Amino acid sequence: MAIKALLLNCTQRRSPSRSQTQGLVDKAVELFHAEGVDTEVIRVIDHDIEQEYWDQWDDWKAGEKSRREDESPWLIDRISSADIVIFATPITGGMCTSMAHIVLQNLNHLDDYDPETKRFMFYNKVAGMLLTGNEDGAQQVAGNVLFNLSRLGFSIPANCESYWLGPAGTGPGYIEAHGEKHFHTNKLLRYMVKNISHLARVLQEHPFDLDMEECITAARAESSDVFAVRVDTHNPSLRYRRFQRLGDVPLAVTEDATKATESV
Repeated sequence: MAIKALLLNCTQRRSPSRSQTQGLVDKAVELFHAEGVDTEVIRVIDHDIEQEYWDQWDDWKAGEKSRREDESPWLIDRISSADIVIFATPITGGMCTSMAHIVLQNLNHLDDYDPETKRFMFYNKVAGMLLTGNEDGAQQVAGNVLFNLSRLGFSIPANCESYWLGPAGTGPGYIEAHGEKHFHTNKLLRYMVKNISHLARVLQEHPFDLDMEECITAARAESSDVFAVRVDTHNPSLRYRRFQRLGDVPLAVTEDATKATESV
């Protein structure tokens, strides 16, 4: 089965403006093609992707897509259909761009396991990063983003990021500075493409078979600390309430119990 990589260019420049990050994305696309991986590139800012809130995502997940007016569900569908997802972002103020952050925050709304697979929806997908900028901080940004992707179920292989950094302050970007000739960037880019493509093939043949529901039940049975239970999916202030399990005494989560317990 063909493997597909989705590269999200999270530049702050709309098309047809030139994106420095796109130069590194284009080189990654060539290397993925050499590995036999199909690619799709989306410049996120060219689409109506907005920061969303819990109630909007609950409606969307319940199938009420007509209530969503932006393209966030479309982007989630593109991510869900890919085997590999690469976040490509300039570094701004030591952070990823606001576009990258919006996509990550919207993905965080999908932190429930699928009732059919019993896993997060992004299990058996591989993630990586491309970064450009004129400041240091590539490793910190990559660490933060990749950790959050891993928490959502994405697999993170070894050496799964490549970056190009110019001198501190303003200066030529990746394209003007001929970043395509930079040895360290090119070396890391090949590490990234090879390792990500390899892990995607492994997961295609041997996917994770974790049953999260089974793990949650077993963990709850042996635990006595505070745990959170979802109460109201449409009211952010009542989305979760915390309960205390005392020893081996089971806690019946009833409407009376939820009213009597403090909300988070």
